[in-house]
This record gives sequence, C-alpha cells and structure tokens, in this order.
Amino acid sequence: MIRILLPFDGSEHALDAVRHVIGMRQAGLEIEAVLLNVQDPPHLYEVVLAPDAGLIDSASHEAGEHVLAPAAALLQTADIAFETAVVTGDAAHEIAEQALLLGCGQIVMTTLSHGALLGRLQDAVSHEVVRRARVPVTLVPPPLREVEADDLAALGAEDDGTS
Repeated sequence: MIRILLPFDGSEHALDAVRHVIGMRQAGLEIEAVLLNVQDPPHLYEVVLAPDAGLIDSASHEAGEHVLAPAAALLQTADIAFETAVVTGDAAHEIAEQALLLGCGQIVMTTLSHGALLGRLQDAVSHEVVRRARVPVTLVPPPLREVEADDLAALGAEDDGTS
C-alpha cells in the first residue's frame, strides 16, 4: 500500500490532485492518503492581542480542518482511507517535511493555475516542494479550459495580422 501526502489549500485546483489520487485507486493501486493543510503563521498583532496562545493554535487548526472538508468528502466517497493533518509554517518546507514525518512515500499536488498571480505563487510552492522533497512528487496540472468561440476568433485575428 502506498501512503500519499495530499497538500490541500481549499482551491478547486487542489481538488484536481484529490481526483488524480482517486483515479490511481480506481486503476487498482492500494492507497492510503494524508490530507495536509498548511496554515500561515500568526501575525505579530494576533500573538500580542490573543489572551492565550492556545486560542491561536486552536483557531488555526480548526480553520485548516474546515479547509480540508471538501477533499475529505471526496476521499470518503471513493472509499479511500485517509487521515488529516494541519500544520503552521512555510508551505513548501512543511509539505516536504510532513511527507517524511507522516511516513508518506509520495506527494501529489497541483501546479500553476493559468498565469494568475495566485497561480504563480502556487507554482513557486510546487517547484520548491519538488526541490526539497525526499519522496517522489507528482504535479497535477489544472485541466485545460474549454475553448470558446471568442478565443478562436481572437487566435484567427492574430494569425492573419488583423489584431
């Protein structure tokens, strides 16, 4: 059985990685998953204003579990055994480290989401995970969007120099 770490940030693209793992299971692989959410560290003002440091940790963990819920529902529906983990820190560092600490033999995560600033940040994280990880990393690209008529017209205009 392969234990797979699935970093999950709550985005639709991150669900593509979960669906990829489900496809691996449907192809006959025995899989156990660990859903991981990495929370940003608290800001200084949160630390200063909180009456108890445990409250910050508790809120962060609760927020992470909430983010993991859609991915957990997909895995549960697919009858894939899984556990969840929520940690705080730098995403790339924590993903690579947690893979080892949690005994995962592979990481499956998504990559760039079509050029948006957020996508570029996600891409930077995925590439840093590949650089740091000591286990194989599968990067799942976002699905190609359907080409619309306006897109085709714009491409045609560029090709014939009328744009």
